[in-house]
Amino acid sequence: MGLIPFLVFIALFLGVPVCGIVLSAFRVADVNKPGNYVPSLANFAASFRGASWDAMQNSLQISVIAALVGGIMGLALAQAIVTTRSRKLTAVVTVLTSVLANSGGVPLAFSFIAAVGNAGIITELLSLTDLGFTLYSSGGLILMYQYFLIPTMVMVVLPTLAGLRVEWKEAAASVGATSWQFWKKIGLPIATPAILSGFVLLFGASFATHASAAALIGGGGVPLISLRIDSGLAGGNLAGQENVAMALGVNMIVVALVVLLIYMPLQKRSLKWFK
Repeated sequence: MGLIPFLVFIALFLGVPVCGIVLSAFRVADVNKPGNYVPSLANFAASFRGASWDAMQNSLQISVIAALVGGIMGLALAQAIVTTRSRKLTAVVTVLTSVLANSGGVPLAFSFIAAVGNAGIITELLSLTDLGFTLYSSGGLILMYQYFLIPTMVMVVLPTLAGLRVEWKEAAASVGATSWQFWKKIGLPIATPAILSGFVLLFGASFATHASAAALIGGGGVPLISLRIDSGLAGGNLAGQENVAMALGVNMIVVALVVLLIYMPLQKRSLKWFK
């Protein structure tokens, strides 16, 4: 009974909008009867060609690269924190990463513009413009995403790395195993599910980001599926393609579901060693 309010909330604020998106994606205007709609796959066909398909490919590429960079840097940072064996530092980092992992939106974009934009403080100090750097590019998006991706990776893998017991390392050393052999035979097999689940989570976060990207690059410069959907629903140059935008939304939902289906078993497997 206690789940009923939660299920009602999910049905109203998640289920109903998703149903609306799906229904809109599968219909097109009836040319013979203006104002009427007929079922069709034309919107999905349009979502897999031209500028819409370019936006999807670019979003996937940026998300993979951003997740790899954030995953590697977050993993290295988490291991460095564990190596210190400081409970106070671990507690502070845990709180800090939980805050930074949920940061984003317009404030984040403007912070980066002020720091490393064309007239940003760091850009001027280091003459980054002379080196060909520009924040308003795919590389700039990847850089900005690290602000919340690295803390997210730290938050995901830190408990696993901290949970690798000293007794395991001592037992391995007692039979002559080197540090590399410990990580190869024990450490990495235990930590790999958490590392992979972290990468999948970072990919999903990068792929779904909209507000920060929209504030940074607007509607042009870097084609992204989230910005393409925004343009389709807002009209303008894409007036009349609202249902194509809905089809793109369904494509994003499918990607999100795939990410979730991969993430959940990996996360469950990473926790079984520490029960």
